[in-house]
Amino acid sequence: MQDKVKNWEELCNDGENYGGEGKDLSPKEKILFESIKDKKVLKIQDAYLFSKTGKIEENHGPDLATMIANFHFIKTISSVILTHNHIGPEGIKILVASPFLPKVKDLHLGSNNLGDEGAKIIAQAEVFSELVTLNLECNGITAEGAKALAQSSVLTKVEYLNLVDNRVGDEGALAIANSDNLCNLTYLHLGGNRVKSEEAKAALKNSPKLTKLEKLKVF
Repeated sequence: MQDKVKNWEELCNDGENYGGEGKDLSPKEKILFESIKDKKVLKIQDAYLFSKTGKIEENHGPDLATMIANFHFIKTISSVILTHNHIGPEGIKILVASPFLPKVKDLHLGSNNLGDEGAKIIAQAEVFSELVTLNLECNGITAEGAKALAQSSVLTKVEYLNLVDNRVGDEGALAIANSDNLCNLTYLHLGGNRVKSEEAKAALKNSPKLTKLEKLKVF
């Protein structure tokens, strides 16, 4: 009788058999399988992971989102790290509609061209209602997207919010400072967001809403 495979590392190192599942996986799905760490963390930090030519396929982001959304192995994950993968709003729509994506606690989607539309989708997606950590750095998010996050009735458990190198400006910063729903924030990074007015900076520092805030970065 074959010994039972005990952990994810063993699954990834049994000759692409993956505990008997390998025969059904495409080459890209095998890469995706090996990007899940210990059944808990889906980590793909570079689109070039899937490229053999040194060029990124034209529809890489939405295609990757579709593959992930339909990959039943993601049912056990609690963290998603998908950076520099051109996911875009279209890809986020696909991910949140997944029948397999669980309510993860950590979501890092830095550098994915999400824009305000992507921020709004995240803010409204019930699958993200258990998020504790949310990193949306470098996504072209403006005040409009910041308002959506601030007004979200879904993201109420978020404690760590990183929006570094977006464009939320004073208006977006004030929306966050006045948010009832982001009241559990302990860490907020708004560096590189064109927050220039002393009023906005003071509102963040002295917010009666963000009473749990321990670390604020704004410059």
